[in-house]
Parts: sequence; C-alpha cells; structure tokens
Amino acid sequence: MDRNGFGGRATGRLVPTIEGRRAFVPDPLPPRQLSIAAFLPELTRATQAVGELKGIGRTVPNPLLLIRPLQRREAVSSSSMEGTYTTLSDLFLLEAGAQEAATRGDTREVLNYVRALEGAIEGLGDLPISTRLIRDAHRRLLTGVARHRGATVQAGELKRDQNWIGGSGRIDTARFIPAPPADTPDAMDALMAFANRQDGASPLIDAALAHYQFEAIHPFGDGNGRVGRMMIALMLIDRGTLPQPLLYMSPYLERHKDRYIDLMYAVSRDGAWEAWIAFFLEAVAESAAETIAVVERLQDLQRDYRDRFQTARRSALMLRIIDLAFEQPVRSITNIAEALGVTYAGAANNVAALVAQGVAEELGTYPKLIRFPGVVEALRVG
Repeated sequence: MDRNGFGGRATGRLVPTIEGRRAFVPDPLPPRQLSIAAFLPELTRATQAVGELKGIGRTVPNPLLLIRPLQRREAVSSSSMEGTYTTLSDLFLLEAGAQEAATRGDTREVLNYVRALEGAIEGLGDLPISTRLIRDAHRRLLTGVARHRGATVQAGELKRDQNWIGGSGRIDTARFIPAPPADTPDAMDALMAFANRQDGASPLIDAALAHYQFEAIHPFGDGNGRVGRMMIALMLIDRGTLPQPLLYMSPYLERHKDRYIDLMYAVSRDGAWEAWIAFFLEAVAESAAETIAVVERLQDLQRDYRDRFQTARRSALMLRIIDLAFEQPVRSITNIAEALGVTYAGAANNVAALVAQGVAEELGTYPKLIRFPGVVEALRVG
C-alpha cells in the first residue's frame, strides 16, 4: 500500500513498514467530528429493533434454548466470511460426537469459534473488555487449527509480523496494510479504553466505531474478522444494551460482505464515518429482525410439538426431550439420558416415539445420533 488516496481526510497516519511500504495506524477514538444527524433515522430504527429483541428475550423461560443455537448460527456465518465453511448440521454433529464430522477441519474450526465466543461472554463476569479477554478468545479460536488456517500464528498473541489485506499474498499489491506490530499494543490499549468508556452517546454507535477500529488495527496474524465480530456482541452485553447474547450480525454481514469491507476502507482513507455507521446500524436493525423471526419460529415449533405430545397418554419425559432438542438438536440417546437424569431405556423408548411421529430422525453415524430436523431448519440463515 502506498498513499493510495490517503490524504487529509484519512482517519489515521501512514507509517513505514516492511519492503518500503506504508502501514495505517488509526487515530484514537472517538472521531473528532461526527454528525449524528446523518444517520439518525438508522439509529432510531436500530435502537427500536434492539429494544424489541430485548423484550422477546425476556419472554423465554430458559434463554439457553435460544442462545446456544443462535451462537452456532453466528459461528457458521462469521467463519464462512473468512473461508471456513461448514453447515449447522455438521456443527451439531461434531458437538454430538460424530466421528465423521470430527475429521473435517473446517467444522472443528467453527466449533472453536463457538467455544471462543462462549468463553469471552463468560469472561465478562470477571474481566472488562480488554486485550487480555480478546487474546483469550483468539487463543480458543485458533487452537489446533490446520496449518494453512493459521497454525503458524501464535494463538492468543498479538501479531509479530506485518500483515496485510488483499494482494494475493504480496504486500506490494495489498489493498490495505494495518498497523505494524510495534504500534499494535498501544493502539489496542487505546481501543480498550474507548470500549470501556461510560459517556458514549449510544452503545450502538460505540460498537460501530470499535468494530471498525479493531479491523483497522488487525491485531492478530489470523482470525481478526471473527474476533472483531465477537467484540460487537461483547460490547452490547457489557453496556447492558442486551442482557442476553441474542444479537449476532454475521449472517447479514456475510450477505453484504463487499459493502461491509468497502465502507470500512472508506473510513480509513476518506473519513467516511457517517456512511459506515449508517450501514452498521442498518445491519443491527436487520439482524435484530432476523433474530426475532428465528426466535418466533423456534417458539412456534416448540409450542406445536408440546401441543402434539402433551396428553395424558404421553410421557412427561417426551416433553423434556423436546425441550432439550431446542438447546442442541443433535444428540445421542446416552447424552439425552444423562442430561435428563433418566435411564437409557426410558430415553430410547421416548425417542423412538418421536422418530415414529417424524419429529426426530436416526442418523447413520457412529455413535448413533438423533437429529431434530425441524429445529435445525428453524435456525436457517436468511
């Protein structure tokens, strides 16, 4: 990257880096001039949508029944944006112990994303949003991945070598060269200070600013996009905007990937904050609406199943198995029995009845697994 149009409107400075190139170090947040009026309609809509999502979250007796599958939906979409592809079904199979799914490197890597996200959210109970918390998430994300997918990168450590975006592996043709390793720790410290400030105009605007800043710094050798998108959820939970982790934006961002990337680049080069924030808020509103639709599909399906099987002749255990399926829709009978504290025979007999009714299906896997296809379908992206 040379100057490439980076002039007086750029939101950072260009500094020398390897091979005679220049890297971009973003200015500390917040921006000096930001016109909220330019994206006020988007802010209003996004705030209302998040409020509706927050409200529907309160109606769920057991939030885990929604949070767990939504996090896995997010993991599949966020990972696919970085060239790691799997399906929700394969991810559920791997979690349930299917040996065939365990041989697929991409699926294992997406499961790492789930573990990293869950660990980071849990970590908020003990830590503020901090470089330590983010490094812990990165360590979980890249532990045990295939060599071509970041195994040469130090998992959990800030980058030691200059990275770049675009250019087919060559820095001289890169579209964007983020902060050099020497500038990264200070840039991250400044970002974390911003993420923890208490006087922001709006948590949604601050999340938009912080997400851009993280991507501009690109603090790790690999995995930056995924960790940067985790940070959105972490900030909204930490600020109390959403007490439960229900909003995940990767499905929307995946569908608009080119625009997403171009608008962040325009912030760096042209100071185009308003256009980026308007897009981010649009993504928040659409993502909240999508999540509400998924929640409603899951709730309708759960009510349908319970209405069908809640009779005097049906075992109460059957209803408990149905509820369990909404938390994790692929399980072994042994897992079901252990989760509910019942005998294997009791679980197997009730599962057989659900299979006979078309609610569940047996898979030809080892070990033998049971899938609830209606739940997986209700989680579909888009």
